[in-house]
Amino acid sequence: MRLLVLGGTQFLGRHVVDAAQSRGHEVATFTRGLSGPPPAGVRDLRGDRDDPTALATALDGWRPEGVVDTSCQTRAAADQAASTLADVGGYAFVSSLNAYTGWPEGPVSSDDDPTWTTDDDGYGPIKAHGERRLTAAVRGPVLLARAGLIVGPHDPVDRLGWWLRRLAAGGRVVVPDRLDQPMALVDARDLAPWLVRGVEEGWSGGVNATGPAGMTTLGGLLATCLDVVGSDAELVPVPDEELLAAGVEEWAQLPFWTRASTAATLWDVSTDRARALGLASRPVRESVADTWAWLRARGAPPRPAAGPASGSPRPGLPAELEQRLLAAR
Repeated sequence: MRLLVLGGTQFLGRHVVDAAQSRGHEVATFTRGLSGPPPAGVRDLRGDRDDPTALATALDGWRPEGVVDTSCQTRAAADQAASTLADVGGYAFVSSLNAYTGWPEGPVSSDDDPTWTTDDDGYGPIKAHGERRLTAAVRGPVLLARAGLIVGPHDPVDRLGWWLRRLAAGGRVVVPDRLDQPMALVDARDLAPWLVRGVEEGWSGGVNATGPAGMTTLGGLLATCLDVVGSDAELVPVPDEELLAAGVEEWAQLPFWTRASTAATLWDVSTDRARALGLASRPVRESVADTWAWLRARGAPPRPAAGPASGSPRPGLPAELEQRLLAAR
C-alpha cells in the first residue's frame, strides 16, 4: 500500500513510519521539516498543514492509498486533508479523548459519547471538527482513534521524562497524596502498528485508543520509575489543597496530577472496542525503562513538539516551588 503519514518524524508519527515499513508499505511523510528527515526509503514531502494548497503541491501526483494522520492540530489542517485526500481508501485519524464534551472530567462510558460541536479553537473542539470533516469527506473508512496518555521513547511532550529525571536526581520529591489514583496509558509503539492495521483492514468510527482503565496507579508508575532509574528518592505526599493553594498547575507542573474531583473519573474510559480490535498494552515497566534508556542516550531533555503546543512551558515543578512545599513538611 502507498501510505501517507501526516507527521512522521516525531514520536507517534515516527513509530507509525517504522510500523508501516516493517509491514512492507511504500511510505511517504508530510511534515514541515523541523524535526529532521524521515528514515531512508521514505518519501520526504514538506509543507505547512495550514496552507490549503501545500499538501496537494507536495504530493505532486503521488497518490496515497491510505493515510495515518498524527499531526492535525488546527481546523485548517483538517480541512486541507479532507479536500486533498478525499479519494483515499482508508484513513486513520489520531484524535483525542479531549474530543468528548465530558472529558477530562469523565467518565467516558462508550465510543459513542457526545463530542464537541462548537466552533472555538480549544484542543477538543478542533479534534472533533477534524473527526466530522474527515468522516464526511473521505471516500474510504475513517478510523477515529481517540488517544489518551501516550508514552514511550521519542516523546517530546516530556511528562514521563520529567518524572524520570526528577526521581533520578534524588532527595525529597513532592508528589500528590493520592498515589492510589488509577491511571491508564498507551505506548506509542503499540498504538502505531494498530493504526496501520486500522487502515489495512478498513476500520471506521470512534475508538478510545488508550490502555485499559486501572492498568496502573500513579503510585505504581512512580515506583516503577524509581526502580528503573535506581533512585533512593523520598516521595513526599502533599494534599490537593496545599498544591492548589501554592499555585501548582494541574497536569503541567506536576504531570499526571489533577484534583480529586477530576481524578476520580478522569481515567474511567471504556476501551472495550479497542481491546476487541487488538490494541496491545505492553507492561508499564517496559515503557518506563525504554523511555529512560532513550533519555540517557540523548543526554538532554527532548525538544518541545512542533506546533501550537511548542510554546507551552515544559512540564515539571519549578525547583523553588518544590522547596517551598517541602519546607512545610
